[in-house]
Amino acid sequence: MEPQATPSRTAPRVVLISPYPDITSFGVRAISAYLRAAGVPTRLVFLPDPLGDALTDQPERYPPGVIEALVPLCADATVVGVSLMTNYTDNAAQITRALRGRIAAPVLWGGVHPTIRPEECLAVADMACVGDGEEAILDVVRALAAGQPVTDIPNIWSRRPDGSLAQNAVRPLSADLDAMPPPDWSHEEHYIWEGGDALIPLTPDVTERHLTQGTVSRLLGRVGYQTMTGRGCPHRCAYCVNDAIKSLYGAKGYLRWRSVPHVMAELEAARAAMPFIGYVWISDDAFFARPLENIREFCREYKARIGLPFTCLGSPATVSREKMDALVDAGMVYMQMGVQTGSPRIQALFNRQAMGNDKMLAAMAVINASKDRMLPPSYDFILDTPYETLEDRLESVRFVAKIPKPFRLQPFSLVLYPGTKLAAMAAADGLLTDERRDVYTKSYTMRRPDYVNFLILLAKGGRFPSRLLALCAATPVARVLSARALAPLWRLAFAVAGPAKRLLKRLLGRGA
Repeated sequence: MEPQATPSRTAPRVVLISPYPDITSFGVRAISAYLRAAGVPTRLVFLPDPLGDALTDQPERYPPGVIEALVPLCADATVVGVSLMTNYTDNAAQITRALRGRIAAPVLWGGVHPTIRPEECLAVADMACVGDGEEAILDVVRALAAGQPVTDIPNIWSRRPDGSLAQNAVRPLSADLDAMPPPDWSHEEHYIWEGGDALIPLTPDVTERHLTQGTVSRLLGRVGYQTMTGRGCPHRCAYCVNDAIKSLYGAKGYLRWRSVPHVMAELEAARAAMPFIGYVWISDDAFFARPLENIREFCREYKARIGLPFTCLGSPATVSREKMDALVDAGMVYMQMGVQTGSPRIQALFNRQAMGNDKMLAAMAVINASKDRMLPPSYDFILDTPYETLEDRLESVRFVAKIPKPFRLQPFSLVLYPGTKLAAMAAADGLLTDERRDVYTKSYTMRRPDYVNFLILLAKGGRFPSRLLALCAATPVARVLSARALAPLWRLAFAVAGPAKRLLKRLLGRGA
């Protein structure tokens, strides 16, 4: 049914809800800032998923008391927006069903999952936002406040009174990201669930406590502020939803950058509002893709105006010595780069053949040249690809043995997210038959407990002897140790590895 469009007797307000474990929630904060700049009051509610990365098939994520506390915070809304990725569909559904019939406002879902599967989302939500949400949601607010229909708003899908779908095309991407205000970290009308039945104000002190728990914050021993200096990615990896979104908009103009002065103004304001910030985490998919002269400008301004350590992400195709030297000189102390696989065959499957082993090793050599001024870099690997053979997987382990030390590995179990080319291929080939089990309730931490993945686990800290690792990845050795009869041994090894590591760290006084 079409969302109710009745004239508002009070000023319109938007309540935005984030179910993500990380309270950074960049999209929600960006939309809130945009709406506030347009004169629309917002209220942010952070409901961190209690399961975190330990996903299970548990549709009811939140206790009833939390939902009861949420209802009055949404009572004066013109529209309630819920942000979600695929793994948070259950959270969004529980929230939406609980609000329906208890508040007058329609519920709009936005984010990656509604962008890819809007019709599926409309089985629960009143509206689904496809693509960038700032301008679209502002149009929705204005239409509802004026008693007008929302069925013709670009980027917005809904149902007409006759039950048919209003499937609106996306509007052109905004090329001028400087026209967007920085994300909303005002702490005004921000609330959070920290357990129990209460929703408490999200104050700077509470924010500091949450940000301190971030993975990189723990690594650096500093509180991190996460931001994005652009939108989009230069690559079209077959496992990544960026490729699907590029297809929605057209690849041209998808990668966009904010100007250096715009980024600096945000960081200065963030430091003034949150003096506890100890480093900046630039989470662009490939910050190194910025042109060299732009990176040099960034580095000059960052050193002069911010001066904090910072971290960022790069890709083998974008790392260069000139960029690396400038960024390290400006304060970059840690970086992350996607490797994904050492198998040329799987690189082609992933559409990363242009970033083959030689290209990756060259980028790693550039990174390693700054090892005395940085923490060990992290290299991402994708495990458990259904198209891999044993030999493909061993090629990845052998590649790890060639990586110059020091380094860390970040191994992720492949999740075949909707909309990606790899998911469509796997479904067509009969390799993805239960999305509920293998996508919606699967975390990237759920690595298959077998011999080859155990080798990756051993190599994760970058300290395992390279020659020994290569020997363990020899095909005859791996065939014997990957035998089905030994499967219980590897399951046991994975079961005890995590607790044993945590215990050892506590005994050594290094913390968790």
